[in-house]
Amino acid sequence: MPSRGDQYFNPVTKTRLVFVETAEQSGGRELILDWFVPPGEKLAGANHIHSGPDGFVLERFELIAGDASCRIGGRQLSGSAPHLFEIPANTSHVHPRNAGSSELHVRQRIALSEPSPDILAGVERFFETLTAVSQRRRATRNGDFYDPLQAAITFVDALLPGTYLSGIPLSVQFPIFNGLASVARRLGYRPHILPEKLPT
Repeated sequence: MPSRGDQYFNPVTKTRLVFVETAEQSGGRELILDWFVPPGEKLAGANHIHSGPDGFVLERFELIAGDASCRIGGRQLSGSAPHLFEIPANTSHVHPRNAGSSELHVRQRIALSEPSPDILAGVERFFETLTAVSQRRRATRNGDFYDPLQAAITFVDALLPGTYLSGIPLSVQFPIFNGLASVARRLGYRPHILPEKLPT
């Protein structure tokens, strides 16, 4: 598990991730991540949904420096630092992209309605694994895994059922992801892969 101040670099998207507050340190109440995103790049994340109480803001992206655009609930929004994007539960969204000509510094804050170290630790494992496979050049610039088996086993281990893809019925997603994850396990895939850290 990561510690406060741990830094990872994704050589595919050229983004740097810094853990500001971890699931363990917050007692499962919130996870805070700082992202540094060069021009033309974006945070990893396909169009997805986080389940939770209607109206509760689960995720926030605070622009500390730079300009960004963010798709929330089918609307394309933009802002310049200081600015805040708020993501309510059960709302489809895509993480921010750098919409300016300088480095974007954005703080991602995930706060749950009820403390859950397991859910937040899963998010940590997802970002760690995605960074690790990117360091091995096995992910795309959009933050997608090249290998569908690795994607499935990591997604099932780290994110399901609280986070799922938009636009695909859950009755379809769950059996597909779980089936592929079962194949991945039989073939020896690991759901969680640790990336190389940057020196602090």
